[in-house]
Amino acid sequence: MSGCNSVSDREPTASMHPPRRIFALAEVQRAAHALRNGEFRCGHSADLQRPRARTKTWSPQGRAVLVVGATGHSGTTTIAVGLTTAAGGIGRLVEAGPMHSTGLACASTAELGVTGDGWRRGTRDDGTVLIERTTQALRRPDDVIPPAPTDRELTIVDSAWDLPTLSAARGWLSDLAAQAPIVIVTSCTVPGLRALDVSLTTVNRPDRIWAAVVGPARKKWPRAVAVASTAAIDHLYDGGRLHTVPTVRSLSIAGLNAEPLPPQVAAACDPLLDQLVDHWRGTTHAPV
Repeated sequence: MSGCNSVSDREPTASMHPPRRIFALAEVQRAAHALRNGEFRCGHSADLQRPRARTKTWSPQGRAVLVVGATGHSGTTTIAVGLTTAAGGIGRLVEAGPMHSTGLACASTAELGVTGDGWRRGTRDDGTVLIERTTQALRRPDDVIPPAPTDRELTIVDSAWDLPTLSAARGWLSDLAAQAPIVIVTSCTVPGLRALDVSLTTVNRPDRIWAAVVGPARKKWPRAVAVASTAAIDHLYDGGRLHTVPTVRSLSIAGLNAEPLPPQVAAACDPLLDQLVDHWRGTTHAPV
């Protein structure tokens, strides 16, 4: 009709363009955790506030250590294998992550089949190292079933989720992160140290935290990496809890296989395990 403008010709009004909402950083972080864990649904907002049911708990028969990556592809599984290897015949490795992202598919020299509760078992190093990995597709830490009973004295748990994600979960993995010694693995890069610092601030238990930085010795860090070290990382180093593990090009390219770990990696994991054992005995350490 003449004299009447279409909707597209009208001047924008406040009702057409509501004011932009500003979100606090804490809200954004919580939303990111929820997305990673699959904790969202369509429907009324009241549904979003319902607490999730707690999954099964786990009571280790012996000692347990949690190995987590501060960032992806930092060598977490390699360090977990190194610690289990250093433990000799008393250690087993439990990979608590989705089967599609396993780093242990080729790491066993012998496959022992699948247990009744869904763990695929294998061994390496002439049966010295026992490996258990899940056979399920998992979306969040709460979906991981507790490890099966074992006669091994030490269980190394390789987590596929970082500490910020575990801190928002409810289950045996989050319980383990709140109680057991933790080894945080990261790369000798600026982003790697930044991620390590975030992990250190997520779990405020400095007496039970170690770090394994994959790269050169601390004194040989590139200047940019050394400058990126924070007070929390320096405190870890001063307390003798920061270890470096040399980079092995073959592992970086092809991943773990049934061959023994490269000797330089195994040698770097030995003193780290010794410190974990000493921790249970109440011994402190100087920088390494």
